[in-house]
Formats: sequence, structure tokens, C-alpha cells
Amino acid sequence: MKISEGEYLFIYNSNMIQDKTAKGYALSIDHVKINEKDIHKDHLTPKQIVEIADSLNVAIKDLYRDRAATAYEQFTDEELIRVLSVDPSKMKTPIILSSDKSFIVGSSYELMKEQLTIHESK
Repeated sequence: MKISEGEYLFIYNSNMIQDKTAKGYALSIDHVKINEKDIHKDHLTPKQIVEIADSLNVAIKDLYRDRAATAYEQFTDEELIRVLSVDPSKMKTPIILSSDKSFIVGSSYELMKEQLTIHESK
């Protein structure tokens, strides 16, 4: 996923209320260019999942909603990637990807705090 300077990719699941709330806030910020990807309607490819993990600097198992990381130790990264590409509801969302900083959004408040310090386009 190529992201241009000053552009932000907002990855979310429209089937999750908190993701829709965060999306509404993100899109309301005037000085930020947001591109969105709804993984509920448009599933991620295995390659995109790897790129997201690389951008976030996390292991594939850390992209899962369930925080019991030990539950994923028995699976290979390839198996974990395949599950996420077929069942996006298991992925932690929303996620902001940018050329400067990428992160998993914990809450709309966190998004507001982050955007004030990081996400102003230059």
C-alpha cells in the first residue's frame, strides 16, 4: 500500500460501531486528506496484511483483536494472515497508516489527540 506524503489511510470495519465513530471524526478533520478502506466490504489481501504489520512494526499475531497472544503461537504467520484475509472481524481496527506514523486507534479520543500532534498535512 503506497501512501503519499500528507495522506492518511484509515482502515476500519463498518460492522464495528466504534470504528464508524472514529471514521466520522477522521473524515471531519478539514486539514487532513483521508483515504478509507472498509475491510468489512473489501477484504485485505495477504500482501496488504503483511504491509500493515510492517508499517505498524508489529507481529502478525498482534493484529488480532483477541489479546491472548499465546492463542496464536501454535499457528504460522501464513495461517494467521490467511484467517485475517478471510475474516476481517478478527483484526484490530481502526488503523491509521501514513508515511510519517502509523498506529492502531484505541479510541476516538486517541485519534483526536494523535491528529493534533501528528496528522496535520504540511
